[in-house]
Amino acid sequence: MGFNKQHQYVKNQEAHHKALTFREEYIKLLKAHEIEFDEKYLL
Repeated sequence: MGFNKQHQYVKNQEAHHKALTFREEYIKLLKAHEIEFDEKYLL
């Protein structure tokens, strides 16, 4: 990832996290990588 892409990524974090909570994003990541999990153990 080049500097400009990294800069944009960091710059857009606040807006990004308004759309998804950390928990929602974490679940999305687990599902995308087909990692089994039990939601009762997540924050």
